[in-house]
Amino acid sequence: MGFAERFPRWTSAVLAIIQLALTAVIIGLEIKSIFIDLAHGTIWVGFWASLIFIKTLVMMLFITCCCRGRCCATYVLAWNIFSGILACVTIYFDRTFINDPCKCYLGDKLCCAVRSVDSFRTNYTSILDQCGQAIANNDKTALQWCSTGSPPYDKVQYLKAQLGCAVGMLISCALYVVIYIFACLGICFGHD
Repeated sequence: MGFAERFPRWTSAVLAIIQLALTAVIIGLEIKSIFIDLAHGTIWVGFWASLIFIKTLVMMLFITCCCRGRCCATYVLAWNIFSGILACVTIYFDRTFINDPCKCYLGDKLCCAVRSVDSFRTNYTSILDQCGQAIANNDKTALQWCSTGSPPYDKVQYLKAQLGCAVGMLISCALYVVIYIFACLGICFGHD
């Protein structure tokens, strides 16, 4: 019995569909989170990690229908390991921002000026004036309006959901690794 028989099509197809759903939800939650507050409580991990998740799930679908050999499965194994690592990174950042939704990596000046998407449409001129005044006076308290004003607690629920999806992605990647190892062990030890 060869590798293709020990590595059934349905396993990679089911895992690819699960990864597709999780990736779509991660991207959607990132969009919603950014809409609430563009700068605070995000490093946009949902977007850049999803680029790798998408590549992984496309390769998983590819080995389901086209390339059933061990070489292709090994290539997809490497992508699943990389996706698993990025799922861990997503978990880390989501956990960090759940604990501190005012955390901002853009620096005080940009964090002061960049707020919710709605602020761009309604009162962005007053925000720029306020931040310009705080910068001119070197007023650190005014620059950190998030912690003193209105922390984006609304986005915490979306970050928790994204964290759950990242855990699901990590589990699906780990399942692929386990299935791959079982298929390889079946060949290496000659089980029929």
